[in-house]
Parts: sequence; C-alpha cells; structure tokens
Amino acid sequence: MKTTQTGAALWWIGCLVCIAMQVKAQQPDSQPQQQARLADYDMNVAKINLLALPFRDISLQYERAVSRKISLAVGFRMIPKGRFPMLNAFESYIDDQATFEELQNIRLSNQAFTVEPRFYFGRHDGPRGFYIAPYGRYSTYGLDFNEFEYTIEGEDEAGNYYAETHTIALNGRINGFTGGVLFGSQWRIGRWVYLDWWILGPAYGAASGKLSGSSSMPLDPEAQSALADELENLEIPMVDTEAHVDSKGARLDMKGPWAGIRTGLAIGVRF
Repeated sequence: MKTTQTGAALWWIGCLVCIAMQVKAQQPDSQPQQQARLADYDMNVAKINLLALPFRDISLQYERAVSRKISLAVGFRMIPKGRFPMLNAFESYIDDQATFEELQNIRLSNQAFTVEPRFYFGRHDGPRGFYIAPYGRYSTYGLDFNEFEYTIEGEDEAGNYYAETHTIALNGRINGFTGGVLFGSQWRIGRWVYLDWWILGPAYGAASGKLSGSSSMPLDPEAQSALADELENLEIPMVDTEAHVDSKGARLDMKGPWAGIRTGLAIGVRF
C-alpha cells in the first residue's frame, strides 16, 4: 500500500511540474528578460546640429526609442539676439539697398520647440536607418529696430522742398506654430557616436505678432502719416501687416500663414 501511494504521489508531482513548466513558458518575459531584449539596441541619443552653428543657431535634440522601429524626439533651438546671421553673404541677392540697410538695423532672436515621432525603415533595430518623422513646432521670434527711419517731406512757407529723417525704436515678437514632415537618415558611426542627416522637412502653419514703439516727442499729423507709410512698406515675408499710428507712437500688427524648411546634419552620443 505504501508503495502504491508513493508511486501515485510521484506521478502527481511530475504532472504538476510539467504543467508549471508549460505555464511559465507561456508567460511574458520577466523584467530582467525584457531589459535584456531592450539592450539589443540604443535607447537614448543626445544631438547637436552642426550645420546650424555658423548661423549662431544652437539646435539640440534628445531622442528616445520607444520600440524597435519607433522613437520620440524632442528638440530645442535658440538664436541669441543679434544681427541677421551671415547677412553680408546674401547682400548680392538683395536688389533693394534700402531693404538691406533695414535688415542691418534689425536685431533678431529666436526660440523653438519641436516634437517629432520617428518611424524607421532600415534593416537595423533601434534609431538607425532611413526615417519619416511628422513634427510640430512652436517658434518665437524677437525683432528689435533700434532706429527705424521715416522721412517727413513737404514744402515750407517759401515754397522750398524739405525732407527730414527721424527715427523711432520698435520692438516686438512673432509667434508661430507649424506642422510638417521630416525625411532623414541616421547612422551609428562608432560605439558611442551617431550621425543624423535631416534631409528635408517642409512645414506650414500660421503666425501672429506685433511691433510697437513710443515716440519721445508727440507726433504731429505729418509725422504720423510718414511713419504709417514707412511701416506699411516694411516687407515681412508671408504675413499681412496693419499699421496703427497716433501722436504717442506706432504699432504694427502682423498675422498670416507661416512656412519653413528644416535641414541639418547633427552629431550625437548614445547613453
């Protein structure tokens, strides 16, 4: 009887062991196993856009892999206040000398935040190979005219023509939101180093803002008219402008579509 009971007990133990092994085989990977699977490719890459640096543009990006073929990238760009970057290099392309002189007087600054999910199509796992990345960007541009010139023309009591040039300081900003699609390719060129080519990323959206300034002296009707005309002639690409001038100063409202193109060559390190 004892032998029969012992044999039956061993048979039940064997069955339970087999069932337990089958159940464990069907269960999801444990935490250490999941970490081992994720360790097959790099999870984090921090980058800087090299092509933007000559334009006084500091463009940084952090990319985090969320699966083997998908990642999420967050970017921040900053241009410190100063003259238009490399403006002299484009002087030959600007036909209007007055426009070029106005651009020389502008002080520009910029900040931008970008969010983009990336979808990779290369044969490697992780953030490597050709990718397509729809993105959204919020940008803020600061504009300062230290000396915005306007000219008052007319005739004096004796009938002599005169032209008086005056200046007013204007400052303000333009805020814009754009959405687009970036096409690019990323390579790992060393154990720790990545190279990311932002091939082309067209975008379209909307922007609005204003420029304003106060006059140190009350503006008479002639000065108001001359200043309004000069503001209306100020060419700001893509946006519509509307000038408002009174005896205290001026304001230029800006609103309209906004477009841009992203491109660059970024170098990064994984961690």
